[in-house]
Formats: sequence, structure tokens, C-alpha cells
Amino acid sequence: MRLKTDLDGRNSLQSTILDYYKERGRTARYFLESRDVDGGLCLHFLVDRKHVIRYSIGVDREVYVGAVELGIGPHYFGPAAFWSYDDMERFSMEATTEAVIHNLKLLDEFWSGQE
Repeated sequence: MRLKTDLDGRNSLQSTILDYYKERGRTARYFLESRDVDGGLCLHFLVDRKHVIRYSIGVDREVYVGAVELGIGPHYFGPAAFWSYDDMERFSMEATTEAVIHNLKLLDEFWSGQE
């Protein structure tokens, strides 16, 4: 399903992320919604009581794009900042629920290698 920055897109993004972790017996808590300077939608989550992520949906050259970022301290970083270039390229920038799930699986892979 395509995601946009409207109410339906926001609700779909939130439920996709919460359902992903619930189906795996893990916890995810939605705690903040924000907008970036270009009007992009950003939803913030606490995962497993130890990881903070922000998932953003925005518009780039009239095309909706999505991105996941990892919260480290008071800032958020994209995959290029916390993983290798080759692994960073595996993340999708599509604004679809399928891409969200794909990106969350890659985050899980990253976290499993850190523990």
C-alpha cells in the first residue's frame, strides 16, 4: 500500500510498525509525531524499551519517499551513518507498507549483530 503524508498514510504507517513488532512478540510504543521543514511526516517509536526510531514519509521531486532513522542521543541517523555502505544500500526509500516492513527487518538484522 502506498503511503502519503495525509491522515490515512499516517495511520497506515503507525499500524504497520506497531503490528510488525506485535506479530514478533516484541514491544513498540508510538510516542511522537512531528513534521520536518518540508512538511514531511515523522513518526517516532520506542522499540523493545531500548531503541528509538523515526520513520519519515516525505516528498522528493513530487514522489513520495520513506526513510527509517535510528535515534542515538538527541539526534537521528540514517543507515549510512550507523551501518556499512553496502548494508545501507539494502534499505528501501519507497513509501509503501511493504518497504516499511523490509526496512524494519533490516533494522532487526543490524540490532541482532550488535548484541
